[in-house]
Amino acid sequence: MSPPLWRIGLAFTAIYFIWGSTFLATRFAVQALPPFFVAGFRFFLGGLILFLLGRARSSEPLTHAHWFDAAKLGLLFFVICHGAVSWAAQHVPSGVAALLMASIALWTAIVERLLQTQTRPGGRVLFSLGGGFVGLAILVIKPESLAGSTQAQTASLAVLGGALTWAVATVLAPRTLRPPSNFTCAGMQMLCGGAILLLGSALFTPPSLDRVTSVTVGALAYLTIAGALVGFLSYTYLLQHFPPTKVATYAYVNPVVALLLGWALAGETISAQSLVASLVVLASVATIVLSRSAAVSPRWPNSRPVPAEQGA
Repeated sequence: MSPPLWRIGLAFTAIYFIWGSTFLATRFAVQALPPFFVAGFRFFLGGLILFLLGRARSSEPLTHAHWFDAAKLGLLFFVICHGAVSWAAQHVPSGVAALLMASIALWTAIVERLLQTQTRPGGRVLFSLGGGFVGLAILVIKPESLAGSTQAQTASLAVLGGALTWAVATVLAPRTLRPPSNFTCAGMQMLCGGAILLLGSALFTPPSLDRVTSVTVGALAYLTIAGALVGFLSYTYLLQHFPPTKVATYAYVNPVVALLLGWALAGETISAQSLVASLVVLASVATIVLSRSAAVSPRWPNSRPVPAEQGA
């Protein structure tokens, strides 16, 4: 049975616009707290809430295999990817980080083709991906945006690496062993990733409350409730019903959202160049969402089957 259109619409809205705003919120939070603590706190707390809600609705036993697959995805999604993004927020503007994370869409298409998944992107999708990157190139061709210290350049490379690991996890997620409840599934992945990040922060950069302000608390609360709870739950839900390449189109909308927020909240100027780029990006997203991916046989002979319906 196909999911209701209103639910699909809300889920895409969440990953398109809420996640686009989390780059600025992360930048606010890491001004007063260590980046690994910020990422670990939001995902551990969000994961704990989701896990408890999921277990209240479904009491199916969880095996070591469930937790192993959750830890594997948690490492890719949160420890490597969001750990890198949180650290980079100290050195690069939020809009630049969002632009670099837009490479998720391209990485996802490449990983899908390499692994020969069931939903390999077709030529029209790949052409649209290329068009999206033309729009991103128009946005990012501003040398002053990435100029500066060696740390800024290293941070940019870290974000690109994080985007790659997120794409790998996106393609692998539908092939992993999952509990029936989407709440439980998302919660387990976030718990595992958040716990590792908090442990790393405690060992290397323990948090201090000396510089914490109301802005810090608000940013951390928003990252936890909107970004982690609502956003990732929507993301895992969409992966059950759409090819990874289509779900990954959020990475093209996020930079546009970040650009508008920078203008509204940080006084950044939106040029004609930026407006043209945004139109190109949105047109590419629309083409990808309306396209169909070519089905192929998977290369993984021992992959675990994905249940046809996994309720949230």
